[in-house]
Amino acid sequence: MQVAYGWREAWTGVDAARDQWLAYSGMTIAPWSRDIYSDGLRLRLGGGYGQYGYDIDPSRHDTCEKIVLGACDDPGGGKKHYKVGQTYAELLIGYYLRLGALTAKAFAGASMSRQKHITDVPKTADDNGNGDGTYVGAKAALELWLDINPKAWTSLDASYATARDETSFRWRAGWRVTPQISVGPELRYDKNRETDDGFWDDKESRYVRYDWDGRAGLFGRYEWQGGELSLAGGFASPVENWTARDRSIYGTLNVLLQF
Repeated sequence: MQVAYGWREAWTGVDAARDQWLAYSGMTIAPWSRDIYSDGLRLRLGGGYGQYGYDIDPSRHDTCEKIVLGACDDPGGGKKHYKVGQTYAELLIGYYLRLGALTAKAFAGASMSRQKHITDVPKTADDNGNGDGTYVGAKAALELWLDINPKAWTSLDASYATARDETSFRWRAGWRVTPQISVGPELRYDKNRETDDGFWDDKESRYVRYDWDGRAGLFGRYEWQGGELSLAGGFASPVENWTARDRSIYGTLNVLLQF
């Protein structure tokens, strides 16, 4: 009996690290393919909302180079904490192709990102002074999956969006403990228009203007006919000259269903 799969795929998840979190969801449909695992055109819609926070110390003059307006008006006021809300949405069209053990998905389309400070924003700040506003642009994504053998696989997801000049890579290597359960390491690289804003390092008493955000951790994946559950965790850190700074713990939970 041939296994039957649906032609729609929906997912939702949460991601959290120190002073930041994100909730997201989306759907991919295969409008003219037999099912979600058959070659053909794909349409994808996704979005999410999250928050992140950062500190500014007005007593450190070198931290006043690139911050929200008014943050350095009171040098004796002590460290200030800012919280930012962020919403994103994307609409992509792509193609799904299986080449033996390799599965490739390529997408392109439009993306939107909106950022707004939600607490402790100086009254003099405006959209031009603190980076707040809505940004619209193009996005491209490539997702690769390779079955190395019946017991092992590896995947690479890469994307770039012009809306926030955002680049992202995630690599995973999985070992099948059972046909349904996989475990293994994961690495992630992220960079966007806010990355080089940097932060004050209390231990080194200097302002660190980091190059990108990195993650290194482990994941567990449980799959069944019609869906999968993935849980990952490890260390997240901004990176300056290939040196990790201000490490924190991160965790990700993702659920995917096909119907």
